[in-house]
Amino acid sequence: METAAHSRRREPLPIRPRVRRRYLSLVWATACAGSLVALGSPSVIVSTPPTQGFTFTAAGDYGSGPATAATLDGIGQSGAAFHLALGDFSYSNEPESSWCGFVTDRVRATFPFLLVAGNHEDDFGGNGHIADFAACLPGRVPVEGRYGTQYYFDYAGLARFILISPGLTIDGEHHYYGDANAHYVWLADAIDGARQAGLPWVIVGMHQNCISLGSYYCNIYSNLMDLLLEKKVDLTLHAHDHTYQRTRQLALGPDCRSLPIDAFDADCVVGDGTNGTYVRGSGTLSVIVGTAGRPLYDVNTNDPEAGYFAAWMGANVTPRHGFVRLSVSDQAIEGRFVGSTDTSSFSDHFRIQ
Repeated sequence: METAAHSRRREPLPIRPRVRRRYLSLVWATACAGSLVALGSPSVIVSTPPTQGFTFTAAGDYGSGPATAATLDGIGQSGAAFHLALGDFSYSNEPESSWCGFVTDRVRATFPFLLVAGNHEDDFGGNGHIADFAACLPGRVPVEGRYGTQYYFDYAGLARFILISPGLTIDGEHHYYGDANAHYVWLADAIDGARQAGLPWVIVGMHQNCISLGSYYCNIYSNLMDLLLEKKVDLTLHAHDHTYQRTRQLALGPDCRSLPIDAFDADCVVGDGTNGTYVRGSGTLSVIVGTAGRPLYDVNTNDPEAGYFAAWMGANVTPRHGFVRLSVSDQAIEGRFVGSTDTSSFSDHFRIQ
């Protein structure tokens, strides 16, 4: 459970990290070309040719207030083929099915609303369990792995989506991706398998983040962050910090053997990204979108990691709830922050090409 006062801390040992926060403040792009055929649960995806592409949406940190309802309404109207829900769902002790109904009332029951666990849904979260949320929001796409916890799926011959739960303990199993353990090898193999299959894009999603201008330290551990940069995963999606943040393009290399945490190393930056444009294959772009509905957190532009970032928004800087809408083709991923509240006019647009 989140508490009112937290602070950053150094990288923890591979046990479930305590939730700490430095400070708290309350406070589309092409149309979808894929089609879905509902055949019960799960459904079967019928994809159009890869050259036509598809769109999807993503966000985390929901709740069930007016801002969340507005975000879900926007997702339902976005024309997306599916949504990635990046953890922290109900924030309540009501049955998981109640929140699932809150979602499906706004995005329709057959819409693929794919889940991955947040810290509120693991063994210690106290606001429901990921298995029960997964039962009432089944995802409706064929996956490899354990849906809601650690799985992947390929879409339209264009992208592999890999969803993981670093830093969380689920059914007694702590999900640590490091030291070449089973979780680490599973993820590395899933990334390599996508490349070997000739898929143009690899996208990895999870709840918690590593580098941030927001409230949290690296809850996913630097071993995992370095693996993603070493493999040059095209895009990583996160939530947890109730902010929107977009990094520059990052990669490991001769002068950046490991990404420094709570510090900045310009040698790890391979693409500036301030104009929103990135070159495919050069490195990794990370986007934090913990803006689905819960009160936003401040961003700290004086954070030691600020040099890694190209765009940001939070409770103290043009605050706005919303989600990201991403269009995928064989040539590019084009992303846009779609605001669902009118607390500011914040928007962001980026393209990997």
